[in-house]
Amino acid sequence: MEEILIVEDDKDIQKLLSICLEQEGLPFSIVSSGLDAIERVKKKVPNLILLDIMLPDMNGMEVCEQIRFLTSAPIVFLSCNNKDSDKILGLSLGGDDYIEKPFSTSVLMARIRAHLRRNRVIQKQKTNTRQICFDNIVIDTSSRELFRNGEVIELTNKEFDLISFFSQHPNQVFSPEQLLDKIWSIDSFSEKRTVIVHISSLRKKVEEDPLNPKYIVTLRGAGYKFAGYQNG
Repeated sequence: MEEILIVEDDKDIQKLLSICLEQEGLPFSIVSSGLDAIERVKKKVPNLILLDIMLPDMNGMEVCEQIRFLTSAPIVFLSCNNKDSDKILGLSLGGDDYIEKPFSTSVLMARIRAHLRRNRVIQKQKTNTRQICFDNIVIDTSSRELFRNGEVIELTNKEFDLISFFSQHPNQVFSPEQLLDKIWSIDSFSEKRTVIVHISSLRKKVEEDPLNPKYIVTLRGAGYKFAGYQNG
């Protein structure tokens, strides 16, 4: 059974999230601090983490960064801060989504369901070993690792999903909205900015010249396409 970890110190929000998850029939556990969250993940990896940014002992961004060494489970930030800079930082550190407080409970639950569905697909894919090669890059869809010149390149969960999806659909153009649907399994609930941030970060890791990308190419007004040559 899938389990959600709530990392939140506000009692009212804890109660609200508890009611929502109980109505969905989703088991959950609650911790009120960053250190407790890290320790809980070490003992039992949840299927999804709802992570507040303003915690009493640590910033949620730092918690996310440490948890990413332990699991690739989806991390959904909950924050009162609506600055783009904070959203970009959270996503670049390995967060999968960023929801502003106060939030619509129906939208929150839709995002949770979407992330859980996507995570199930990822787990199934891990049983099917396949390597995709282009130039000096190898993508192993089983271990979910990307190698460049024989060295492992650290990618976030969504960055790997993006490069894997692109490499399996060479020369096809996808709009940001289509990528939100294909990679995040979310459409109107998220923003194009999410895609832009992840593609920018991914280019820095796989492109020799991120400002003049060779693989993930932008088609102004249309979207993105993967122009890499696939060898296998």
